[in-house]
Amino acid sequence: METLHSVRCKCGGKLKKSKTEVEFFGIDFGIKPCEVCTRCGSEYLSQELLEEIEAEVKDKGLFGLEKKGRITKSGNSLVIRVPKEIVDSLKIEKDCLITIYPSDRKRLIVEIEK
Repeated sequence: METLHSVRCKCGGKLKKSKTEVEFFGIDFGIKPCEVCTRCGSEYLSQELLEEIEAEVKDKGLFGLEKKGRITKSGNSLVIRVPKEIVDSLKIEKDCLITIYPSDRKRLIVEIEK
């Protein structure tokens, strides 16, 4: 039996208790409890869980590394520039080998071979 809460989603839908896979900056936190909107499907995590995720991301030195960038062109190829903070954090060097592939229509995965 699902439990509906009196709190509503920003879309106006009702929230029900559920579970979801939680991943942040490539860290898998497993399946965690959440609330899901019955109308739009938005998932909401508790403040405690968000604080746990933030602490682990900070411990791994990843907090604040999300950066915006631009795709440029070089010859017939497109180039993605990696910001210095990410380069330093991952200890990437010029000419290191990578594997790059799409994971969906809006996401690329870049794996660094060391």
